[in-house]
Amino acid sequence: MYLVSKIVPQVADTDMQGHVNFLAYSRWFDRARTPIYRELDPTLKFRPRGMVVLKTEVTFLKEVSIASDVDVRSWVSILGNKSYELTQDVWQNGVRCAIGKSIFCGFNFETKQSEPLTEEFRVVLEKYRWDESAG
Repeated sequence: MYLVSKIVPQVADTDMQGHVNFLAYSRWFDRARTPIYRELDPTLKFRPRGMVVLKTEVTFLKEVSIASDVDVRSWVSILGNKSYELTQDVWQNGVRCAIGKSIFCGFNFETKQSEPLTEEFRVVLEKYRWDESAG
């Protein structure tokens, strides 16, 4: 299953040509992940055990404007022992405009070491596991 979040583009999201700036996508992806974060830890403190971002990338497919809202879909595409990949995409007016992928790793903030994802985290992440190619 994937999570859908509606985002209202703001003028501050645009560049001098009036296009949505590439930096806005990272903010949108982070905002769209927040409901999953809240399921993982309602306090959003993630202490002592939490996660860190190891890598994030965005592929731009089509220009987005502020003329209409966008939908951001979020899902777990890969779930490993210590890490997972969260894939997100941006849709505007029925057109897929961008794809984002972020890799997160389980982390203990007291020991400053990576560690396996907790069973509690795995239960939540498994809920959002989805194979895009399967439909």
